[in-house]
Amino acid sequence: MRKLMMVVALVVVLVPLAAVASLAATGQLIQCRNVLPCTGSKGDDKILERIGNGKHDRIIARVGGDRVLANKYTADTDVVRGGGGTDRINVADGDTLDTANGGKSRDRCIVDARKEAGTSCSSVEVRRP
Repeated sequence: MRKLMMVVALVVVLVPLAAVASLAATGQLIQCRNVLPCTGSKGDDKILERIGNGKHDRIIARVGGDRVLANKYTADTDVVRGGGGTDRINVADGDTLDTANGGKSRDRCIVDARKEAGTSCSSVEVRRP
């Protein structure tokens, strides 16, 4: 009976720890709220630019395969830098004022014009409205 109680106590302690570690590894939805660098977490994040036309953004993805969406609002200067994972960076918002830089991995940059893509993008897709 004593061994059974020890096993149950161990499970009660370890299950929440495993759940927290699993949640941290999966990433999160991040809505940027200010122009200071908006940064991702250590997981596979979906990072959204600030809401509204004319609002400039600085977004830095971190470790993980992040998806950065700075393509909804226009008339702004969005500067995005990928992180350590395979990221997808989209700055195709209808203006050519943005910059998409890949990180240390194979990052895909989606832009309005080739001039928006940094040299660290492993693939570049130009989308025209």
